[in-house]
Amino acid sequence: MTSQDALPVGYPFASKPEVASPQVDGETMRIVAPNTGASASTGAHTGPRVSRRRLHDIEAQLSDRDRAVLSSVERFRFLTAEHIEALHFADHASAETGARTCRRVLVRLRRERVLGVLNRRVGGVRAGSEGLVYFMDTTGERIQRGGESSRRRRRFPEPSARFLDHTLAIADVAIGLIATANASGAEVANVAPEKEARRYYTDRLGGAQVLRPDLYVELAARPGDQDVQAFFVEVDLGHESLPTVLGKCQQYEAYYQAGIEQRDFGGFPSVVWAMGAYRPELAERRRQALQGALRRGTKVTPELYRIYALDEAAAQLVQEVWHG
Repeated sequence: MTSQDALPVGYPFASKPEVASPQVDGETMRIVAPNTGASASTGAHTGPRVSRRRLHDIEAQLSDRDRAVLSSVERFRFLTAEHIEALHFADHASAETGARTCRRVLVRLRRERVLGVLNRRVGGVRAGSEGLVYFMDTTGERIQRGGESSRRRRRFPEPSARFLDHTLAIADVAIGLIATANASGAEVANVAPEKEARRYYTDRLGGAQVLRPDLYVELAARPGDQDVQAFFVEVDLGHESLPTVLGKCQQYEAYYQAGIEQRDFGGFPSVVWAMGAYRPELAERRRQALQGALRRGTKVTPELYRIYALDEAAAQLVQEVWHG
């Protein structure tokens, strides 16, 4: 992937936060707040069931790249067509050829219900096919489960604009980081979204706790380097209050004090806050407020934290690795 393939890392592709829609739990995708006006379902997981024989035929026809696309969508929950193109179709002779091939593959995967699309497009109705948001549909889900079919057909609610914005912003940062690292000669040795980045620990009271970073990243200054720098990344779009953000910092502090990461890997990752907002001036105020609160805090370890503008986070992390 070259610098021309890099996606802009900034306010995500999804609709504005004030658009009403149901709140969705990030782990189970269940509606956890009353419907406030958006469509309650994507329309996925409906229609005729795919037989085992047909499932086997579809799976046999999937290429390695098809499977990689499906795996990426599963890992990040939602990806735009632009994300998928950047991840899996950037090696073509031209951007136009890559985009055309990507569209053709996605049409086929949708037809076979390996992938589905949300009712809502990102970037408005003029965004075309690039504005479609993809998720893992029933056939793809069964393929990833090894062909097993659930007896209960899962209802898939349309995610809230807020949840979708945040999810796509996480993917935007991850993919932008890969592009930036590749363009500068560095390497993303590992990038793990929230489901893979979770850390389990016991707090001081003996209670079982789970830390859920938005991303866990390992960067190397050069491809193949054994020495990497690790980062936990939190993407903030201005939706949460400062006390809530500081509360997440306290979770990192508790995990830091547990010593698990240091014992297993020899050090603790830097905690990166990639902060943006719908208004740039609001994002800057929030970054300054968090920085000040961390400096004044008596229960935090300020040197653990990095605070960057959302659209600068990828470049800043690569610079850290180069100068680290």
